[in-house]
Amino acid sequence: MGSTSDAAPAATTGPVRSAATLVLAGAALATTQLLAVRELVSGLFGEEVVLLLVNVTLFAAISCGYWLAPRMRRLGRAAEIAFVVGCLLHLSLPVLPRLGFAWLAARRWNGAAPLAMAIGVAVALLAPLSTLLPRAVASYADPVEGMRRSYSAELAGFLLGLGLTHLCFGHGVEVLVALHWSLLALVAGLALGARAFAVVALPAALLWPSLPARAHAASNAVYREVHGMRSANVVFSVDSPYQRVEVVDSGPGRRSLYLDGLENLNANDLALLNEYLAVVPARIARPASTLVIGNGTLSLVAPLAALSNELLTVEIDPVVVAAGERFFSPGAGRANLAWRLVQDDGKSFLAGTSRSFDLIVIDVPSPLTFQEAFLHTREFYALVRSRLTPRGVVTVQLSGHRLGAIARSPSRVAAALAAELPDLMVVESGVADRAFAYASRELPFGADDVRAAAPPSETRLVVRDAEAVRARTRGAQPLDIDSLDLVLRRGFERLVDRRGSGGAGD
Repeated sequence: MGSTSDAAPAATTGPVRSAATLVLAGAALATTQLLAVRELVSGLFGEEVVLLLVNVTLFAAISCGYWLAPRMRRLGRAAEIAFVVGCLLHLSLPVLPRLGFAWLAARRWNGAAPLAMAIGVAVALLAPLSTLLPRAVASYADPVEGMRRSYSAELAGFLLGLGLTHLCFGHGVEVLVALHWSLLALVAGLALGARAFAVVALPAALLWPSLPARAHAASNAVYREVHGMRSANVVFSVDSPYQRVEVVDSGPGRRSLYLDGLENLNANDLALLNEYLAVVPARIARPASTLVIGNGTLSLVAPLAALSNELLTVEIDPVVVAAGERFFSPGAGRANLAWRLVQDDGKSFLAGTSRSFDLIVIDVPSPLTFQEAFLHTREFYALVRSRLTPRGVVTVQLSGHRLGAIARSPSRVAAALAAELPDLMVVESGVADRAFAYASRELPFGADDVRAAAPPSETRLVVRDAEAVRARTRGAQPLDIDSLDLVLRRGFERLVDRRGSGGAGD
């Protein structure tokens, strides 16, 4: 495909071309890793354990490329062909991994097979690109100088790739794929010549126009087979800097929001969840000022704007907001001048504001990753407490159905709340199938008020006062930043259960 001095992909002609090859290869490694992380994490479900496994697998795949590099010198022209084939495998993104997960699930191969497939995908995508750096280093008479120059070029390219990738966030996956495939074609061309460029670029150009339709069909297959939906239509799928955000319709009136392959909420349960999380306490307390942290669907804007003089929503992910406005709360709050949306991290906002609120609603995902878990910790609740008025209330969804075992999420989150706010109430709803906590220095309402404000459909409501909550959570370790073992343990249990036949509890 091109003449090289030792018939290996990294043996370029001249220092400038060699540096350019490594810069583009570094950029391609960055886009490859992002695409691989999103596909594999979403396919395996995005708990922290999965994130760790996927990232370890990606680094192992890069190490595999380093191991292969010196051995490619002996392969001659076969090394060039293998490198180009490795580049062509990237043209299967993002369709092939999705179809692979769906195919395995359809055959009930839910054990180690998906993990093995993820490892194979990582090696196939990253190992060929990873051979370029050690091959370039070996071309220098002085290995130290070779490492300094070559690694600097690849690192610069990796940073460039991260910057270019950031520009692609918020758009369909075809935008990032177009960037990625272009980088691959350029790398192949610089490393091996014009013929290699054409071999990668031409099929990429032919495949790209049909990519959105093929990716959509593959995503539907994942939700049918992996998630067990009889019918599935992914009506929204966009990668943000934080996660993959997808909205899935699985039948008339059945719409769900998924974040990195984990169901965050479904429209059927949303009204009842919102009722107990925010509307009931707001209806009783009538707050002058309300702060909502999370709730990217904006489904709380309309009901809380009617119950509060001033409403502020803080959400970090603009893609979640875009999905929420379009599919769950169209036009939410647009006619209400008392509502304002701030794009920020909840921790950062609370630490930076001097304002106090009568009601703070924490509407964030369950503690399945470290980033999410921090929003359930004692340290975070101490920050929340500092922004409450004297009788202000914070409300939290306890990531479970009821207070139970002291090692599970509801008890540990409730214990963290109780450690910072002495007056605590836990509400266990039968119809919402969730437990909620209301906490304050001094709650402005009691159990009877909550029962009176509960929706008429409620049939099994349990309200526990502070004394009862402390009795049921006695011995539970409050979730804090030094004891986030729950995240890994819970994620590992769910991973193991999915590889078997059941689902993990809370």
